[in-house]
Amino acid sequence: MISIDDQPISATFFGEGRWLTDFVTPESLDIVKLHEKLAKGTSSMEDNIVRCWDWVASEIKYVKFVKGKVDIEGHTSYQDDLWNLPAVTAKIGVGNCANKSFLLSSLLRRELASDKVYCVLGNLYNGKVGGHAWVQARLGGIDYILESTRSDVSMVPVALADRYEAVHLFNDERIYAIEGKTVLEPFTSCYSTWLRDYLNWNYIKGNG
Repeated sequence: MISIDDQPISATFFGEGRWLTDFVTPESLDIVKLHEKLAKGTSSMEDNIVRCWDWVASEIKYVKFVKGKVDIEGHTSYQDDLWNLPAVTAKIGVGNCANKSFLLSSLLRRELASDKVYCVLGNLYNGKVGGHAWVQARLGGIDYILESTRSDVSMVPVALADRYEAVHLFNDERIYAIEGKTVLEPFTSCYSTWLRDYLNWNYIKGNG
């Protein structure tokens, strides 16, 4: 993995610019409270992690795209693929693979250090390749994939999950890319092909 610059994302209302790391929010009050609720009565960190995964996978309905509309004093904004902050996803109970993975990453960051858990944006080879998001966590020296969209698949070792191709790994503190799996020119505008639609070009071009 190579360290890359933070990415300005505009998959929000009114094209509001947010950094990619803003979508993982372990210190958000709602995430802190939700984590406390989910961890209550569990006996180990591993149990907490599994309970967080199970809740996100089971209780947050998966949809391919989250569509949104907001109207403020006559100014209306539409998003056909809305990236919500984790607290919003938890409140509305609906998310795409990215939204669900932002939420799960945020919950697991309450358990694990920033070098042990990442939200991953990459590709899934399942019949045909397509952009996807999931969570990767390191436990006992082994990297695991936690699929936030499936309640019937728990932790799978990365070494055995050859259908998953990581491109970007990030959390609230850092971002990495798998060298050779992303466009690196210019270096401050690193993106995978499917991520390009969500980047805020005003910020990248210095107009934001």
